[in-house]
Parts: sequence; structure tokens; C-alpha cells
Amino acid sequence: MALRFLPDPGILGAIGEARAARLLEERAEALARRGAPEPPRGAPVLHLLVGAESFGVPLDRVAEVLPAEPPCPLPGAPPALLGLRARAGRLHAVLDLAALTGAAPSGMAEDAPEGGGHDVLLRPGSGGRRLALRVGRALSAVEPLALPAERAPASPGDAVAFHAVLPETDTVLAVLDLDRLLRPYAAPLPPDAPLSNTHGA
Repeated sequence: MALRFLPDPGILGAIGEARAARLLEERAEALARRGAPEPPRGAPVLHLLVGAESFGVPLDRVAEVLPAEPPCPLPGAPPALLGLRARAGRLHAVLDLAALTGAAPSGMAEDAPEGGGHDVLLRPGSGGRRLALRVGRALSAVEPLALPAERAPASPGDAVAFHAVLPETDTVLAVLDLDRLLRPYAAPLPPDAPLSNTHGA
């Protein structure tokens, strides 16, 4: 039989034996958790907001985050391709992450950059094309914990690699498989792509 150490009888009279025992058990559990190692964190991702949805993209695929600006439209482009923007003499095709994933954008946050949103410039993939994602907000680099499949919510779109949670806030992220998400747009730009009306230097 396990020994149970109870508080001073005077304290017991004030709070009751059952409550005292429960408090001691909770204290013992807290002490046991203190010595337990934290679950391993996942690879760092950039935490993005698109409307009410939270996404993560692998941090090693991110080149730069810039305030969104109007891109140069491309006639006949699919709806998800907003146009082109220039940065440091290079063209980036700007893709709407809401359209790519099926997430419903909401009103712009009060602290969003002037003009609304961010453009997340990505490092070139295997196709060599420079792409950027238009998002509501790019928040910060985080190291989330992967969720078991049975706890994962329904995925917006079909390019979610896995779901993860931020332990500090319990925020659930859909971590994206960028290769799968961007495959239809990964072909290189034609050499005569327009440079006029693009922004940045």
C-alpha cells in the first residue's frame, strides 16, 4: 500500500482530507513532469496566416519576406498567379496562397503592412523558377510539434505534408509540401517575360 503524506491536521480541517490528497497528487504529477524531457521539435517553418488559416512553409525554402505590392499582371494567367514582381533584378511569379490551398481569405488584420499582406519570396526549386507566395501575414519562424494523424484536422487543399501544433499557443499549422503545391507553376519563365510595371530593384 502506498504511503500518503497529509498536511498538518489544522490545515486538513480547513480544506478537507479529499481536497488535500488531490492537491498532493497534482503536486506530485507536476514534479514528475518537470523532470521529463520535452518532445522533440520539428524542423523550423515560417508561420503564415491566410484569413483564419495558419500555415507553415519550411524555413530553408524562404529567401525573403517583403510587404506585398501590386504585381505586374500576366494576361491569361490562372487565377492563383497574381503576376510578376521584381526584386534585386530578378522576376518572381507571385502566387495567391489562399487560391492555391482553397483557404478563405478574411479581412486584412489591423497590423498588416500598408497595402495589405506579405510576399514570401522562395528559393528557386528544381525547375529554377523564382516564386513568391502572397499571404495575409508572415509571422515568425517556429519549431512546431507534429500532430498524430488521428488528431489532425481536415486539410485545406491537397498539398499539406502534415499538421503540427505550437505548444506555447496550441495553434495548429498545416505544414505545406511546397514541391507538390507549386509543381504546376515551377516551369521557368520565358526569356521575353515583361519587366514593365514591376516593382523593386
